[in-house]
Amino acid sequence: MYPTDERILEHLAEESWASPSTMAAEIEFQQIEAEEEYIQQRCIQLAERELVIPVIENSEMYEITRWGLAYLRGDLDVGLLPRWSVG
Repeated sequence: MYPTDERILEHLAEESWASPSTMAAEIEFQQIEAEEEYIQQRCIQLAERELVIPVIENSEMYEITRWGLAYLRGDLDVGLLPRWSVG
């Protein structure tokens, strides 16, 4: 997990859903210099690990899953989730 991943999860827990472009416009992402393209890449990786899910199939709007919420609470070992894809 990267610091940006945790910020994405925290943001989605607070806002219900968001897109990479709306997240990139938020001050907390600007402070860590996370641009829209990078946030999109991280959302794809988080979706592969089942921590976030697209609101609508193949959309760029994401919401946090129960696994993502469990991770934020400290109730989930991410080592038990599917591995990150390579490449």
